[in-house]
Amino acid sequence: MHLVWRGLNPQRPSLEHLRLMPWASAKAAVIGLAEGQPYTLQYELEVDRAGFPLDLRCDLTDGRHLGLARTKHGEWTDAEGRLLPDLHGCTDIDLRATPFTNTLSLRRLGLRVGENRELLAVWIDVPSLVLRPTRQRYTRTGEDTYHYENLETGYGNDLAVDAEGLVILYPQAFKRLP
Repeated sequence: MHLVWRGLNPQRPSLEHLRLMPWASAKAAVIGLAEGQPYTLQYELEVDRAGFPLDLRCDLTDGRHLGLARTKHGEWTDAEGRLLPDLHGCTDIDLRATPFTNTLSLRRLGLRVGENRELLAVWIDVPSLVLRPTRQRYTRTGEDTYHYENLETGYGNDLAVDAEGLVILYPQAFKRLP
C-alpha cells in the first residue's frame, strides 16, 4: 500500500511517500522545510502484532541518524543498544514529520465513539531528531474522527481517518493525497 501526505503548515511544508506493509512495517521518505532549511528524512518503522512500535530508524541526508528499539519489556534502547531511561513507560512513537504514527496509536487503542485514552509517546522532532517523552490523549469524537491532545504543551487538533484508521486530514498539519 502506498500513501502520500502533503504538509499543510506554511512554516513546515513537506511531502511524504510511505510504503506500508499492513500492519507490520512502513518505509517512507519525507522532503520538507523547517525553519527555512530543506531536509530529506527516510524512516523505517516496524510494529508488533499488538500495534506497538518495535524498531525505528531515521536517516537524514545531512548524515544524522536516529535508531530506537522497544524491548519486549517496554524499555527503549538507542541504535547502539544503550538503555534510554528517560523513555521508560513510553508505548508509542510520534514522529513530527508524519501523521502515520498517529494512525498506529489510534488503531492500537481501539476507542469507541466518546472514549478517550492517555498514552506516553516518544515525540521526535524533525529535522533535529531531538526526542522526549510526551503525554498525549486521543478522544474518538465520531466514526471517522478523533481529537488529539499533547498534554505537555496544550496543543490539540482534530483528525479525520479512513476505514483503516489512516489519517486523511490533520488540519493545518497534513492532508492525504488521493
